[in-house]
Amino acid sequence: MIDALFTVTLLDLFIGGGGRLVEIGPATLRMVLFALSLCCTLYMGLLGRRQDGQVLALALVALYLMVHIPAFILGTLRGHPLPDMLGEIQPTLYFLAAPFFAMVLSSPAMVRRTASLVVVAGATLAISYLLVLVGLAIGVIDFAPLYTAMSTSGEFFFRGESFFFYKGFLYLGIAIIFLVAVRGKHWRSLLILIAGALILTLTRGFVLSTSVALLLLLAATGRWRSIAYAAIPIGAAAILVFVQLPSLDEGFLDQRDISNSQRLDDVSYIVENATVGTILMGEGFGSLINERLNIENSFLWAFWKLGLIGVAFWTLPLAMSVYYYVRVPKDESSHRLALGFLFGTVLVYVQTQTNPYLNNPIGLSFVLLSVFSLRTLSRQRFVKTRLEPVPARHRPVHRIPAL
Repeated sequence: MIDALFTVTLLDLFIGGGGRLVEIGPATLRMVLFALSLCCTLYMGLLGRRQDGQVLALALVALYLMVHIPAFILGTLRGHPLPDMLGEIQPTLYFLAAPFFAMVLSSPAMVRRTASLVVVAGATLAISYLLVLVGLAIGVIDFAPLYTAMSTSGEFFFRGESFFFYKGFLYLGIAIIFLVAVRGKHWRSLLILIAGALILTLTRGFVLSTSVALLLLLAATGRWRSIAYAAIPIGAAAILVFVQLPSLDEGFLDQRDISNSQRLDDVSYIVENATVGTILMGEGFGSLINERLNIENSFLWAFWKLGLIGVAFWTLPLAMSVYYYVRVPKDESSHRLALGFLFGTVLVYVQTQTNPYLNNPIGLSFVLLSVFSLRTLSRQRFVKTRLEPVPARHRPVHRIPAL
């Protein structure tokens, strides 16, 4: 039952975007699954069936509360609207799912299932997107009703009448990282399919974050020839996404210029208005940044709302992932899985500089999954060494000395 709940939860996180596509009464499917995961963790805890890693998960939850509750109190003392503060902290509450992930991912089999689901989700998203693009191109799909149906959810943003952005497309890039890291069956064909869909999203952040994570992965494994080969398609993708395809739509270029200007203005605003109190404690939840409640860069958001301690907290999962990764045995097949989780996390951290994925369940969930997956993978050699008997041929031979 727990395994089924975990699988459905991952599919919703990997494919469901921001979680507003499937509504169940006043709630959404993601809210229901989140509540069930918390109840499941509580139930197993009451039964005394705590799994390895849950102490760490509970410590992370406690640290999350210690960092974010003061920001909520500060916002209240400064008279910021309660709905604004609740709306701001709500996406980060997915951190409370950490004990559930730790409980399930104590099993190496579930770690492997998670990696497989990432690739399945990436392929599903890619095929669905490409089919819609083809349908629009040949006239099988009418743009007007499609726009009306998809724009109401807040999950889709159209780029002209041919392309669109979907929040869940983050997992196109993460799937690419896993395909290159693990290199399973048909990985090259899937790589071409998913990479093509990623490029056609026309999203600079996705192309940049995937390229950075991919090149770092190849460098970390010493695949220098592969880096040379990868540079060609990455360069071509950059030209298409940054120059060629946007030039076909003047309105899209105008939107891009506005977005660039907004990001620069946000940085300037924070630099000019930050005080010693901002650096130490932040301005609290509900405080505006350049007349906006939220901005695209997650770390600038954390700095303004929570101070340097908030930046340190949101950097911690990446540091933990690196720590556990270096402890994964390099001579075991689990190392390839570890590469996927680590550099998938790197992708999220690069991407969150331009779109707020880290402090949102879409990216936050994967980062938490990576921490506990890497922890499990890092402990495999220790468990085997401790439990498995030493083969007879490797045992020391004690000979009786001749008299």
